[in-house]
Parts: sequence; structure tokens; C-alpha cells
Amino acid sequence: MHLTTAANPGAEYRILHQNDANGVSTWAILPPSYNAQIPNPWIIYDHGLGQSIASIATSPPQAPFVQSLAAAGYVVIASQYRNLACWGNMECAEDIANLQAVWHSRLNLEPQPFVIGESMGGIVTWNAVSHGTLNPRAVVGIYPVCNLAAVYTEHAFVPTIEAAYGFDSAAGYAAATRGFDPMLTSPSAFVDFPIQIWASYSDHSVLRWQNTDAFARTINAAGGRVIIHSSQGNHGDPSNFDAPAVISFFSSLGN
Repeated sequence: MHLTTAANPGAEYRILHQNDANGVSTWAILPPSYNAQIPNPWIIYDHGLGQSIASIATSPPQAPFVQSLAAAGYVVIASQYRNLACWGNMECAEDIANLQAVWHSRLNLEPQPFVIGESMGGIVTWNAVSHGTLNPRAVVGIYPVCNLAAVYTEHAFVPTIEAAYGFDSAAGYAAATRGFDPMLTSPSAFVDFPIQIWASYSDHSVLRWQNTDAFARTINAAGGRVIIHSSQGNHGDPSNFDAPAVISFFSSLGN
């Protein structure tokens, strides 16, 4: 599949599709500069609750964002996840491992990926790191979920969190989710790579003070490197998708 955009009319991106070991759909967006003879920089895009990999590639604000990343020379890959509402469970951590295996076998990629975690994709990222299935060079969070206990208090999220972790009442929460709440994970798991996060205090879905602020404070106190950028508006506001700043951050880390 080939994709061109009005924003970059001279650029043509190839979108490759491949199922992982469990039959989960994945794609890779190849930049026009992709060179199979050398290792190419790459980005894993961990998407949010209910999103599909098709919507990331075709719908704003995600589509122009990932296309800008590809235009800057990055291969961008994403997994559908076995459960679009996985909330960072172990199954989803395994999906991230399988995603990397698929595209390392098909493309010439650098050893470590950059990672972007959007909304629920934030907890997908943090838990994949803490459970050893992801070793990023750097992470960008886009209003990321960092605090599972906090989002579980939001009535709209309760059914999918309970389904993802296999329990059916608040009494079962602690046992079912043990080891999968980044706020209860040792911050040492997140100090070896730099993190930048975009989040807004006007976000009513993933509250910044409970998620981004609390998570960053804990990691920085442990010697980590988390920078927060204040965005605007509610969840999904385009101000969170700052492609030039993300590209600058990743490119500043060199090869």
C-alpha cells in the first residue's frame, strides 16, 4: 500500500502489513528514505484504548503526526494488540515483543526503538518495559496512562480494565493487577532512557496530575530524565501531537 498526503505531496510512504506469531495484525510505515542496506531508526507507536492501527494511519491527528515522523526518516510500526482494551496486561506486553520480532525479521532496523505511547498506549509502554519485552532508546508520552489505580476509579474504564485483567469487582483489583501499575513499579525501571510527555490539565479522561505529573516526579526523584510539555484542551487535542518537537528530541540522541 502506498500513501501520499497533502502535507507532504512529494513524499510516498509504503505501508507494509504482517501478522505476528499470534495472528495479530501489525503494520510498518516506511519512509521514502528507507535503505535496506543499513540499519534504519524506528519508532513503535503504542496506541490508545479502542484505536486501531488503521485509524492511526488514516485519521487525524495521529495520521499526519506519524507521516511527519516517517518523512523525517523513521520507520514507524504498530500492533493492533490481541485486545484493543488490554490496559497494558501481560498479553499486550507479549504483543509488543512479537511486533518487534516481526519487523526485525523483515526490515533492517537499529537495535533499539524509539517509542511513542498515546493514552492507554502509555501503560502498554511502561509495562512492556518493566516486564522486559521492550528496551527503548527514548519514550514520548502523549497524555499517557501511568496510574492504573487512578483510571480504574473512572466509571467508563472499569469494565474494560476488569476484562483485561480477569476480575469482576473492586475487591479483586489488587491481586489481579499486581505488577502492572507503573506507579507501583520501582522507578529504577524507567531511569535508563529519557522521556518527554505532552499532557494537559484540561484533559478529563486521563488526569494529568494523577498520571503524568505523579509518574514524572517519582522517576526524576530516582535520577531519571522526564520532561513534561504542557498541551491544551481535552483528550485528543491536536496540540499533543507536536511532530517537530518529537523529531528534535529523538534526533538529539544521535546514533
